[in-house]
Amino acid sequence: MRQDAEKQAQLTQEQINQFILSNAKPEFDRLLDRLEGRIVQVNKSLQDMPEFQFRRNGPYVRQGNSAVYLNFDQLYTNAGPIHFVLSFGREPEGVYADFFSEPPAPERYYLQPAMEHNPDRIVWMGDLGEMSSDHLCNFVLEHLTEYYLEHSPH
Repeated sequence: MRQDAEKQAQLTQEQINQFILSNAKPEFDRLLDRLEGRIVQVNKSLQDMPEFQFRRNGPYVRQGNSAVYLNFDQLYTNAGPIHFVLSFGREPEGVYADFFSEPPAPERYYLQPAMEHNPDRIVWMGDLGEMSSDHLCNFVLEHLTEYYLEHSPH
């Protein structure tokens, strides 16, 4: 019985791993779609803040002279490893006048796809805890605004 239980646990872990490998990239693409839609909604309500600009190639989101880069890397759709890094830093196309001072340090958050307790969805786990794509979308926009306010000359 013990061997059967171990085989079943191993089979279950293999099924979980396969689910994650098969669904991580499509969930990342859904995250980008949600982020793009959310930006359209949020930009309507911004008053004294620069609008968010979404760039699909990259991909990254810009607000003023700050940006968040969403780096998702999965070499093969049926094999790991999968890397997902959020990097908050300077906007790449900006011109900066602080030639003689140190630029602000980028903030990086490392995430991994995981299966949600309800085994039909991917969640993102890592430095930020466990987040659905919807929550991660909100975090990206809120934290980008915080980063912008902290590191931009006003």
